[in-house]
Amino acid sequence: MKYVFRSLQIAFALCFNVMVGSTSAHTATLEDALRTSLVNSADLAAARQSWISARENIGVSASTSDLTGTIKVTGNQSHSDTSKTNGFDQSQYASGAITLSKNLYDGGQTAENTKLAHYKLDAETANYKNTEQALILRTIEAYLDVVKAQRDVRLHADNLARLESHVKAAEARVRAGASTPTRVAESKARYSRAQSDAIAASATLQNAKDMLHSLTGLELQDLKLPNALSSFPASLIEAETIARAEHPNIRKAIANEMSASQQFNALAATVKPTVNLSLSASSKYMTGTAGDLDVMSAQIVFSSPFLSTNATRAKSRSVSASHAQSKFVRDEAIRAVEVALRSAFRNMNTAQKRLDAVKSELNASMLVARGIVNEVTFGQKTILDQLDAEQDVNAAELRLVSAEHDVIIASYRLQAAMGRLLAVNLGLGDVLPALAELPAPLSIFDGIIPIRNKEYGQ
Repeated sequence: MKYVFRSLQIAFALCFNVMVGSTSAHTATLEDALRTSLVNSADLAAARQSWISARENIGVSASTSDLTGTIKVTGNQSHSDTSKTNGFDQSQYASGAITLSKNLYDGGQTAENTKLAHYKLDAETANYKNTEQALILRTIEAYLDVVKAQRDVRLHADNLARLESHVKAAEARVRAGASTPTRVAESKARYSRAQSDAIAASATLQNAKDMLHSLTGLELQDLKLPNALSSFPASLIEAETIARAEHPNIRKAIANEMSASQQFNALAATVKPTVNLSLSASSKYMTGTAGDLDVMSAQIVFSSPFLSTNATRAKSRSVSASHAQSKFVRDEAIRAVEVALRSAFRNMNTAQKRLDAVKSELNASMLVARGIVNEVTFGQKTILDQLDAEQDVNAAELRLVSAEHDVIIASYRLQAAMGRLLAVNLGLGDVLPALAELPAPLSIFDGIIPIRNKEYGQ
């Protein structure tokens, strides 16, 4: 009885974990999990802020042609006691000046730096897409892991209940003198192995739930098995063409290469002639009228470097090395994407073929098990043969769960390998804000300096 009671405890616990779950759990589809994950992701939020920072740097690139204005006010008052007077001599001094300055020509620095900032923004855009794609794939994998683990737990629970009935039947046959204790021991050995497998499956399910919860913030239960993606390119060459054009890692590497190349033009612009215009007005007041002075002036300054400094030459060599590095990084990105794509393409085809084979295996195993049950009834096979056949069916059912899981996850991984596993391609374009519509963050200078230049791009 103790043995049976322990078996019932384990079976009840497994069924409870699968069918009931925590009080806060609720059923959800893969789309629900993805929507929640996209909204809650700190990685994706950080990537958006990084993109905003790169966008705002476009305005920073216009600093050499910005209109600047300064105001300077000074003043003092002094009292001096001298022997020539009966009191104090007083003297006052005050002055104020306002200056406006702007480069009429900055050597092309604004244009070159703006172009450089746009390349960096392209790289950040690709980085954001890569972060989005990685998050979606992690969420899909976590979701499918929970689905697979739930199905595994159910199969292990069914197998445990089946083996328990065999143990009881073997014990009854021994009491009736129709069997030997050896058969009971064999049944118990199989039952103990099933217990171990069931416990391991339950732990795997809990780990999978924890991972999904960390991505979505929800306790999801009884998840629905989604369908595999379809409509893939018919050939590997077509898939590689798509990946070369759309994969975020390649687009980021190309943008970084263009940025490194543009550094040459930006550096060359810093050593070109500049023309600066400044307008100033000042007023000075002193005790008496002789020192009072009002001045207005305009100044145009042309400047051009005529010496190549060590710092400039070192910067040029640094830019050259960075450009060479970016080319190697681009080539490596293309290589890595192509290798991953070929692997994902073959894995997709292999997973589909394996699923077909496992389905055939399961059908054959079930047919064999039914035949052996009939043969056991007529004494042509032993109960051990029946246990073996039923175990083969259970193993085939578990492999079918794995094969179906592999096909679905392989389809999403192939989509990611082509660079197309994005929210907009999955019908979730309404979840994330468009990058171009992200608001600018508050400036610490708002309210401090009352007058400001027109914002870049307005």
